[in-house]
Amino acid sequence: MGDFGIPWLWADVPGHVSYLLIAISYWLTNILWLRVMAVIGLALEILYFRMSGGAMHTGIGWDVVFIAINLFQIYRLIADHRRLRHLHELHLLTQGAFCGLSRTQLARLVAAGTWRTFEPGDQITREGEPVSEMLLICDGLVVVEAQGQAVARLHGGSLVGELAFVSGNPASATVTVEQPVRALALDMEKLRKLVGSDDFVAGAIDNIVGRDLAAKLMEGTKFNSARAANGPQL
Repeated sequence: MGDFGIPWLWADVPGHVSYLLIAISYWLTNILWLRVMAVIGLALEILYFRMSGGAMHTGIGWDVVFIAINLFQIYRLIADHRRLRHLHELHLLTQGAFCGLSRTQLARLVAAGTWRTFEPGDQITREGEPVSEMLLICDGLVVVEAQGQAVARLHGGSLVGELAFVSGNPASATVTVEQPVRALALDMEKLRKLVGSDDFVAGAIDNIVGRDLAAKLMEGTKFNSARAANGPQL
């Protein structure tokens, strides 16, 4: 019998369930459910400590701390999801460079950016000049020119300014709007601070830039092949 008159078998049940749930949480890839499972497991561990008797104040105290941390992160995740639920342009973000991101990663990037609209003839970047924003083109069409030559056309799902973000150098090309553009603009300085403070977002940005550069290499090859076949005219 335990200190509370409970058979040891039943006193151990919360402990077994607690550690089982914590173990399951390690297998989960959905960060929200991982944290929910961890909170439930830690709460049951506190119950187990209380039912087992003995001086378990240290373990219980740390469990309370871990629960508080996870509850705060759960609050942030739910707030991120609610922010996306009211975003009219959400369908525009789930394509191209951002297509592989989770809803939480999307929400944190959206929170760091602003929506911009560009009209035909607007120059988003100018070759050799500083770039203050990295843009995700969600809708529309732009022409990329380097050293006076058109080198590519970019459409929805493409990034503008990603090389400047990675290198810190001025724009390597001039990007001019050909068809009206709707874009998510991410301020370079704010984005660098966010990447430096949030590994979750940093990993997402690395994946985005890598996929976008690979897509642009393929697009540039196709564009140059078509120009060689049809002449220098766009």
